[in-house]
Amino acid sequence: MPETFFVPRIRRLREAAFWVLAGLSLILLVALVSYSPSDPGFTVAADNQAVSNRMGPGGAWFADVAFFLFGRSAYLFPLLILLAGVFLFRDQPIADSRSALVHKGVGFLLTVATSSGLATLHFTAPGLHESAGGVLGQLVGYQLEHLLGLLGATVLLLVVWLAAVSMATGVSWVAVMDYTGRAALGGVGELNALAGRVRIWLEGRRARHQRQELIVKSRAKKSKGSGPRIEPILGRLEAGLRTERERQVPLFEPPQSTELPPLSLLDDPPVSEGGYSAQALEAMSRLVELKLGDFGIDVEVVAVHPGPVVTRFELKPAAGVKVSQISNLAKDLARSLSTVSVRVVEIIPGKPYVGLEIPNEARELVALGEIVKSAAYDEL
Repeated sequence: MPETFFVPRIRRLREAAFWVLAGLSLILLVALVSYSPSDPGFTVAADNQAVSNRMGPGGAWFADVAFFLFGRSAYLFPLLILLAGVFLFRDQPIADSRSALVHKGVGFLLTVATSSGLATLHFTAPGLHESAGGVLGQLVGYQLEHLLGLLGATVLLLVVWLAAVSMATGVSWVAVMDYTGRAALGGVGELNALAGRVRIWLEGRRARHQRQELIVKSRAKKSKGSGPRIEPILGRLEAGLRTERERQVPLFEPPQSTELPPLSLLDDPPVSEGGYSAQALEAMSRLVELKLGDFGIDVEVVAVHPGPVVTRFELKPAAGVKVSQISNLAKDLARSLSTVSVRVVEIIPGKPYVGLEIPNEARELVALGEIVKSAAYDEL
């Protein structure tokens, strides 16, 4: 067998004493709990020899005597015996000297007396004797009530009870209050932290739910073919009449000073590298809806206007959504969409929508010659 199973003789004796006292404490507690007024005992002379107490006739006699003398305070005696066993097992002396032992004994007696007095004044004893505090409780409680009244007797008994418990056990009530306060503050802090975690979890769940709804709506729109209206990308402007006339440059006649400079002095527009496709613009519009949905704003992209420098998305906010809510999220939207900046056009003349302008990844150069040489410019 392992050597740890074998302990010195003194420790074995202490352990044996602990088990004996713990068993005695349990016997007394069960005897008190299973007390019946009909059992034969010190105050009951019954011809019926049947005993209902779990600890038999001895338990019935002990419970009857304890309740008759001390009332409900009799439950302190099993606790006292158990504490004595714990002290023996831990090799802690109950008292360092004879005076300390007397001090603790007086404290225990005062605890029993004050507990009995308080039980007599404020509790009933169904199934017990005349008083919940027994004979001792009647003697202490009623005498103090006669001298100080109910309130004065209660206050005095409570104060003496606190002092008596401190004398008997060495417990500091100041330390108990300090520990209770720290435990209460710690509990409040834990509850606040738990409430914060629950709130974050609920907000995340709500955001996921809204995002899922937006995804479902987006898929439903895509299946019905009701996506945003993609405006046509402006191509190369049609050449004007003046451009056609000036294709044949005069060889010998210099231009008059009253005429405009020839259009040949202006450079032709650079070749366009191509903008977003319709599928890419539709995907971007869905992304805008999802990102705004992550911030709790329900919108619908109704039209997309691709331009040479920026692409404008026309948003239809849901009922109750303010334009300022979208404007305040400009920087957050730019970060979410991985772009340099986002410009919110709060009012679009003639339309009940909100504009969201996102810069293009490949910006096109708009040349002056492209404008002046166009047929639309000739019509101005």
